[in-house]
Amino acid sequence: MAKVVIFGCGRGADVAARYLTEDSQHEVVAFMVDQQYKTSDSFRGLPLVDYANIEQLYPPQEYQLFAPLGFQGMNMARAEKYLEGKRKGYTFISYISSKAVTHDNFRVGENCFILENNTINFDVCIGNNVVIWSTSQIGDQTIIGDHAWISSATISGGVTIGEYCFLGVNCTIADQVAIASNCYIGAGALIVKDTVESGVYVVEGTKRLPVDSGKFLSMISMNKKSKHN
Repeated sequence: MAKVVIFGCGRGADVAARYLTEDSQHEVVAFMVDQQYKTSDSFRGLPLVDYANIEQLYPPQEYQLFAPLGFQGMNMARAEKYLEGKRKGYTFISYISSKAVTHDNFRVGENCFILENNTINFDVCIGNNVVIWSTSQIGDQTIIGDHAWISSATISGGVTIGEYCFLGVNCTIADQVAIASNCYIGAGALIVKDTVESGVYVVEGTKRLPVDSGKFLSMISMNKKSKHN
């Protein structure tokens, strides 16, 4: 069990604190932000402190950090805070939901946030500072690089995900594909061959039909009746 200081005082920090409190043996003792974002002395009933003073208030010999930031700037903001914390001498915890399906040889780095209903097969290796949101499938022998964000994706076996990548909801990565670093894979995308570095792969969103919903339902109903006549 570790005494943990969480970076942030917004939605991400709130969600992380709830998961750690309800589904880990770690103790959340405080929150930290950069001085310009510190508008209060507390968050969730705990101290909210200036990150610049963290070593004096919560020294790295006694406390560990957790930085559950989003994917802004292709995960650069989260990476910056993680790497800055390492330079200050801190160890970061990782959170893996008790409701995620993993195996004994599952390898995961620091400052990872892996939520419930993820299925992670044998011989998967996950780097540092990786977020895997709920309900992803990670195939066997997949390697996920540092600072990646995966949102409810389907990843087949033998896949390599490069550093700083973002994978959107319901995207699918085929077997043995290599996703180069800094790629943006949009929601619903299907990737069947290797990508290029910093590539953007998105599919067109569903178009609005030129009819209102009530009339559309009436059309469907009339169509069903005509098929039965």
